[in-house]
Amino acid sequence: MIHIVNGDVVGSKLGNLPGDVLVWREMYDYGPLSEDISAENWIHRRARFFEEKLAIPAELFNRNCKDQNRFLDEIPREKDIVLWFEHDRFDQTMLMYLLNELSKKECMNLWLVTIDEYEGVEPFYGLGQLSSQQLEGLYYQKKQLVTDEQIIEAITGWKAYTSKNPIDIEKWMASSKEKLPFLKQAFQSHLSYFPSVHTGLNKVETLVLNYLDNNPCSFGELFQSISMQRINDGISDLYFAAMLNELMHGPYPLLECDYPLPNYPNPEPNAKLRLTSHGLDVLTEQKVHCEFVERDWWIGGVFQKENKWLWDGNKLIKKGD
Repeated sequence: MIHIVNGDVVGSKLGNLPGDVLVWREMYDYGPLSEDISAENWIHRRARFFEEKLAIPAELFNRNCKDQNRFLDEIPREKDIVLWFEHDRFDQTMLMYLLNELSKKECMNLWLVTIDEYEGVEPFYGLGQLSSQQLEGLYYQKKQLVTDEQIIEAITGWKAYTSKNPIDIEKWMASSKEKLPFLKQAFQSHLSYFPSVHTGLNKVETLVLNYLDNNPCSFGELFQSISMQRINDGISDLYFAAMLNELMHGPYPLLECDYPLPNYPNPEPNAKLRLTSHGLDVLTEQKVHCEFVERDWWIGGVFQKENKWLWDGNKLIKKGD
């Protein structure tokens, strides 16, 4: 048996269960994406992006992706594989990817442990909050065999998520039977990462500017506040820092800080951030951010520099239509 989890904290707590543990190290809520990102050209493209934005060495990223893919290739088809993933956008995108890949390899015995709450743990962010004993209880009480319908939903969901046309996500959501119980909710969160028609900022960026308005604070304080407000996202500190860095680039920065934000070699969260006058203009809808800034950023399979889509709170709108 193999247990696949998304973090070392959970992985370290499964030692009393039968089988081996594989901690899957990737971020499918971030960076360049296509339906077949296991192809070598896409691995290299993602590696360059992660090195530029997060300071993760491209060589390390490449090696990790290839090692993980090789591990999947070597799993016998009849092996029991248990996937441990919670409800948020970060985990659900990873679950889609893995079910997609494992289905290609015709793995026969896939199991799923997935929850969005746990009695007595509030607020519930994820499996890492639980003890070894609580996780063992989930294994014996909540583990379910992955169905063909769930695999189909993961395959079609991944195709929509990585499409250059995000309308495919809206179509997927409209037809979803919710066999994977938290995927539709994760997609709803995902749509709010498209820039608003009113400000050019996504929902998380808007929350950031609102929080910083008359309230300069440390990166750590800001990250904690936004994480609590976006409990269905699973935002990592590196992702959040990269997003904030984008708001500080160019001739019209919306934020400024007194120290570099966290990245892979430097996780220090003490940089202090504040709103600029340009940031206040965007927050008060006097300016639209995406009208004067080209963003080197991906939202699922959509590259914002080439493919500008906006969110009006209910539906996606292609800029210029």
